[in-house]
Amino acid sequence: MKILNKFMIGAGMCLMVLSSCVDDLNTEPLTPTTILPEVAWDDPNAYELYTAKIYSAFAIPGSDGPSSGDIVGADQGEATFTRTLWNLEELPTDEALVAWSDEGLNGLNFVQWTPTNRFIMLNYDRLELINAFCNEFLIQTTPDKLASRNLTDAQIAAANVNRAEVRALRAYSYYVLMNFYGNVPFTDESTGIGAYMPEQRGRDFLFPWIESELKAVINDLPAKSIAGYGKVNRYVADMMLANLYINAEVYGQGSHYNDAAACLADIIDNGGYALEPTYKYNFQADNDLSPEMIFPIIYDGVYAQSYGGTTYLCAGAYGDDMAPGDNYGLPQYWSGIRSPHDLSQLFEEGDSRALFFTENRTQEIHEWNDFKQGFSVVKYTNLTRDGGKGKDNTFPDTDFPLYRLADAYLLYVECAMRGASNATAANAINYYNRIQERAYGNTSHNINSLSDLTLDKLLDERARELYWEAHRRTDMIRFNRFVDGKVWSWKNGAFAGSQRIDDKYLLYPLPSTDLSANSNLVQNPGY
Repeated sequence: MKILNKFMIGAGMCLMVLSSCVDDLNTEPLTPTTILPEVAWDDPNAYELYTAKIYSAFAIPGSDGPSSGDIVGADQGEATFTRTLWNLEELPTDEALVAWSDEGLNGLNFVQWTPTNRFIMLNYDRLELINAFCNEFLIQTTPDKLASRNLTDAQIAAANVNRAEVRALRAYSYYVLMNFYGNVPFTDESTGIGAYMPEQRGRDFLFPWIESELKAVINDLPAKSIAGYGKVNRYVADMMLANLYINAEVYGQGSHYNDAAACLADIIDNGGYALEPTYKYNFQADNDLSPEMIFPIIYDGVYAQSYGGTTYLCAGAYGDDMAPGDNYGLPQYWSGIRSPHDLSQLFEEGDSRALFFTENRTQEIHEWNDFKQGFSVVKYTNLTRDGGKGKDNTFPDTDFPLYRLADAYLLYVECAMRGASNATAANAINYYNRIQERAYGNTSHNINSLSDLTLDKLLDERARELYWEAHRRTDMIRFNRFVDGKVWSWKNGAFAGSQRIDDKYLLYPLPSTDLSANSNLVQNPGY
């Protein structure tokens, strides 16, 4: 049940005076209708409303509709978290190519970005703004401050649950920053408010800090429930930790596969999640019904509208010859993003996950700006499982599946293959085969032993199962197949691709705008 949607949009009241880490961002000023902290925090409803505002900051651009924005001066659809995350994870890989020539997109298409890339800046600014929201909430919800207000014990307890959620969301935000940029400005609730240039912190600091934050709140998070769909619970925190741990070697933190496997086992054994029997139902207008969804970013055609998010993944992938209103429940077509042959050729006949439109399409993309070269991906639709359509003709009801159970299964398999002593081969084989049986409807692609897999085969399987879900660049780096060891079309700007690109592309650069604003920052090597 998408309970949070109305609540998110209703959370537009401005409860915060932004902390200093966004002083250099172009943010909306306070207005005469702004409710200042000394008034707002006396209202016991403020804590849940502010938390909802933070959740919504991951989904929509602002609180006054799809054209409003917390960050001024940007295309508000492009400035959303989901769209920037997706662009930075998918466009520089073998899973997607965009036919548009907007400023910055070619840099992502061809893995040739610079510190002035607009989409790198938008992702960075959005995450820094989310951190500012989180810090202000945590400043205002210390035990002393809660005790000083006219709140009941039950209201204080509820505020403390919100506090645990906000700490987890901030940890996730810093995880994405660390994953993409490596070395970023850091602020927390102890930084305070006022003019301040944040100090830069690297992965050696951020990794243990993110880990400690998630471990500190995991037992205080709300239980998994239908009413809590779209909110952080214990198992969402487990999934955040599992991703942190499985990429630990990339971050220079040594092997943490046992830690990752323990988190994944908790999700699988205790979370009550199950594979959705029909794969495509995970990406439709009523995917909130999927028992597989661990943590979605919620969208709603009426109450959570955005030109980013799944609007982008639907309309951006549809062309004028696809009758998208009739066939996919959304009569919008932007003729932009599609898959190169590097992705579509991974699928065998009979694989139900191969959700492509191929009519009047070539499989290979020889002209990157010709939308009809490359298969169109119709993984995301605005249809319901009974064939109905979403509520709106512009904005889909489809939630974005940030974490789902199939990903947890494949991460567990990876832990077992990489030597985690607490990830058993029997469980790994079982989880892998469950995914195959759903994909093919039979046991024809099951494995009998982990020796039937290699890491390269597992990476291909992650592409088949998780394509266009914003995992690919991180996966390729972890498997040592991004800068070297793998060729895909248009890597480095030519159809034939390149075997190797510069190591600097393992990190995104800090945006030049932030470097100019903060003298404490040092650019990543090579930029």
